[in-house]
Amino acid sequence: MTCSGASAHCLPGLPEKCGTGALACRALDACHEPTAEGGCPTYQTGVLSRIAMAGFLMLACAGVAAADDDGLQRLVRAYPQQFSAADKPNVLRWRDGTETVYDDGVLKTSFEEKLKHASPKDQMSQVYPCGWPPREPGVDEDPGRIRCGALFRRMYGDSAAAVERALVDVAWPAAGPSGKVRFTRINDAARALEAVAKDISALPGDVKRYVAKPIGTFNWRVVAGEERQSPHSHGIAIDFRLPVPLQRYWRWDTKDPDEAPAYPQAVTADERLGKIVEAFERHGFIWGGKWRHYDTMHFEYRPELAGVK
Repeated sequence: MTCSGASAHCLPGLPEKCGTGALACRALDACHEPTAEGGCPTYQTGVLSRIAMAGFLMLACAGVAAADDDGLQRLVRAYPQQFSAADKPNVLRWRDGTETVYDDGVLKTSFEEKLKHASPKDQMSQVYPCGWPPREPGVDEDPGRIRCGALFRRMYGDSAAAVERALVDVAWPAAGPSGKVRFTRINDAARALEAVAKDISALPGDVKRYVAKPIGTFNWRVVAGEERQSPHSHGIAIDFRLPVPLQRYWRWDTKDPDEAPAYPQAVTADERLGKIVEAFERHGFIWGGKWRHYDTMHFEYRPELAGVK
């Protein structure tokens, strides 16, 4: 299906949004009947088209537009060291005055495309569900796995050496009196991890033992089985050796790398693990156990998803 004129991408309109058989034209954020060629009509970017677009956003897509704007604003609020106040639509303004487009306007037709070619908007497209116990995630519901690589490289460093310059030691008392881990100080990530450690130190011993064995923080590498850079590369993730029944990773549990196995719902019945997850979430971390492509050992500093309101 092709679009013409100012319309960059078309997709079949949802009946409740556009009416059966209509097309949603992403560049116009509007719905139209298809042309004889099967694409979107040509529209000029004059006053009438802007009025039509505004009316459509107010009526048919008000919820979607609000959600898009909220995602941009959450990024700005989560990373005040990086971004200035969002004063232009669809633009993230860095502190040095440069700009990054929030929605690249590229229609990704599959979840894998979003993973590989994520825009900032794609990164914010799934809501992370804080709290315990979590519900079973839906198909490809992995809030936090979609990462705009350009954003992370810009914030934390585009090489191992650049990232390492910002790493600091964070005391981790659950691992013993001399326990410590390395984490980036950028975006107050290390400070947030210190706050997590303090909260966990106040928990009973049978809970603290869940995170007594950190098995990885900074490691410049790609995600297992993929070409994307791992969040461990940026010093914002930490893994633990959990008690054996709770230590689950989706790639270990499937023979087909293109299919996620059944979600390990039994893991979410462990209230002690729940106390650990809640401690991390209070300070802007997400837990990989809430992904359909689960990684129960993994915690990641993502304040735009778990830290800001």
